[in-house]
Amino acid sequence: MRTLFFKVLGWLISFSLGLKSHQQRNMKAKLSNITIVLTITSILLLTGCSRSRAAEDKRVSGDELTTLKREYADVLALQGTSKGEILAIARILRANPEMAIDRTAASGEYCFKSDLGIMVHFATQPERTSEGVLYEFDASGLIAAGLDPARMRQLPELGRMTPGLWYFLPKGQLDPHHAHAMPSPTIAIAVNVK
Repeated sequence: MRTLFFKVLGWLISFSLGLKSHQQRNMKAKLSNITIVLTITSILLLTGCSRSRAAEDKRVSGDELTTLKREYADVLALQGTSKGEILAIARILRANPEMAIDRTAASGEYCFKSDLGIMVHFATQPERTSEGVLYEFDASGLIAAGLDPARMRQLPELGRMTPGLWYFLPKGQLDPHHAHAMPSPTIAIAVNVK
């Protein structure tokens, strides 16, 4: 940075010396402004105050790097399609953080609410449950189209679903995966990822 400053300063000086006298008068005002800016810049460069360090420019300490590697080990280990998929999801959540719902206290799950009545839950410890991934949908449209909820199993307590079977939860009943009543009739299916 300092080398660039001195090159620019040298170029300005030799440029001004090469001008004819009437050109020098016209350029004098312009060059004085440039000289002031360059002087201030050189002072800031020499004192190390040219800019404050942004958060992303700060160096990460060894402890912070170790913590980052430990917390993101599962993500960092991904390759190919798996890596692309998790990054696509991360971009969606970065743009729409309200889509991520923390239900870990209620069910040990995170809820990805992609739209009103369309959710997918991910267990924080899928190895401890047969409900590693759970899909929930507002069943209103399906019921209107002829789905008979009486022919479906009722959504059981947390951890009691049989993977691959569809369950029904009537409107206003407690959803064990959310720990609150659902505003519409809901169908759900679990996937065992063990």
